[in-house]
Amino acid sequence: MASDGVLPAIRWAETADAAYSASGHVAADLAAAGQLMPAGWRAYRTSLARVRRLARLDLYALTPTTPESAAALAAYHTSRGERAGSTGARRAARRRLRKVFARPGAVLPPHPT
Repeated sequence: MASDGVLPAIRWAETADAAYSASGHVAADLAAAGQLMPAGWRAYRTSLARVRRLARLDLYALTPTTPESAAALAAYHTSRGERAGSTGARRAARRRLRKVFARPGAVLPPHPT
């Protein structure tokens, strides 16, 4: 069976999310210590945000065609919504999933029992 590309795209999006989050922690730690941001920090963080956005857009463009990729996509969105910790983020994740799974040829994730 041909790969639908969802699993590698999820790994890329998770890596981009982690890098952006880590840069935020570094920035918060430096600010708490009263230190100035290094030269180029804003450009670096902006580039991480851009990569994260592109990784997510690439992921959203894919349609899951296997139960495994559908389950992984649902799990990614669930964990992303939980990490954000806001009701709005969870709603946005569910809305995005509804759109993705409504596409022709999309396989629905296994229903939790």
